[in-house]
Amino acid sequence: MTTDADGLTEHLKSADFFDVVKFPKAAFSSTKITAKPGEKGSTHEVTGDFEIHGVKKSITFPASIVRSGDAVAMQAEFSINRKDFGIVYAGKADDLIRDNVVLKLTLNTAAK
Repeated sequence: MTTDADGLTEHLKSADFFDVVKFPKAAFSSTKITAKPGEKGSTHEVTGDFEIHGVKKSITFPASIVRSGDAVAMQAEFSINRKDFGIVYAGKADDLIRDNVVLKLTLNTAAK
């Protein structure tokens, strides 16, 4: 996890938010991928089990998936509600903390 501000990155990694010491990994396992063209150039809809902060939930998001021989490339940008995963830090009244967290994924598999 990274941001453009070191102090923010460290605070997000703390127990106030993602608690990376206690929950060092996030995991996603797809259960269904359907061809479904959509907004922003997406070509598929991906559904699967996402686990973060010790909470596992099924999520669905749009993705652009391109296959070239045995190689596959995927890009996706979507948001999750952090409170759905037990991340409930309220912050201060004037903080710009939002419930929705944007996730950007880029995955590439190499051809054999």
